[in-house]
Amino acid sequence: MTARRSRLAKGSGALVGVLVALALGAAAASGDTTGPPVSTAGPILKGSPGVGKKMQVTNGSWSTSATFSYQWVRCAATYQACSMIPGATAATYIPVAADVGHVLEARVTATNAAGSASVLSSGKGPVEAKPPGVTHRPWIRGTTKVWETVSETDTRWTRDPYMFRDRWLRCSARGDACVRIRGGRQCANGFCVPENGAGSDYTLTPRDVGHRLRVQAMAWNGAGHTISTSAPTQIIRK
Repeated sequence: MTARRSRLAKGSGALVGVLVALALGAAAASGDTTGPPVSTAGPILKGSPGVGKKMQVTNGSWSTSATFSYQWVRCAATYQACSMIPGATAATYIPVAADVGHVLEARVTATNAAGSASVLSSGKGPVEAKPPGVTHRPWIRGTTKVWETVSETDTRWTRDPYMFRDRWLRCSARGDACVRIRGGRQCANGFCVPENGAGSDYTLTPRDVGHRLRVQAMAWNGAGHTISTSAPTQIIRK
């Protein structure tokens, strides 16, 4: 209602009212308000939780301009039993052996003339010292005939990978000299399939005839990634 009266009013008093409202709005938008900081979007951890890998915490978003301080926190894998990491008071942190098996968080404190407030970042972990290990390499299941679908299966890992990816390879008739299969379409007799060399399944196309296939299974944890390659299939036939 106040804004409507300002638009309808006549004279210098109405103009002053509009200018004051605009000035207050600009101050709020710039973050130049009174009172202690209030978090409006939490800080986020970036980087891989692996020993020797650099991690960083963002400041997040706050209701006012502020200066920031940091404290990194080590927690159990269940995000409980947390304790401050001595000396870890910068926006960046490099995990050490004592962090292995733990989840890391960072407490960000924003301070202005009116006070301060602290919030915890998102967490990452558990921290790993080494990339995943392979206990059973992948093998390819299915019929090695054009238009049949084969699948990568039974890869087994150690050290808790958190991300996986498969990559299909087209190899020579001897099973060597392999090249990665890239995206596209293969058609024959009015039947088409996407030639997608990523994912746990792959549909054989005429381009594969006379070749053997392998699949590479890749797994990541905080310390890095590992690739495990299957044995070659039988020669693909029509």
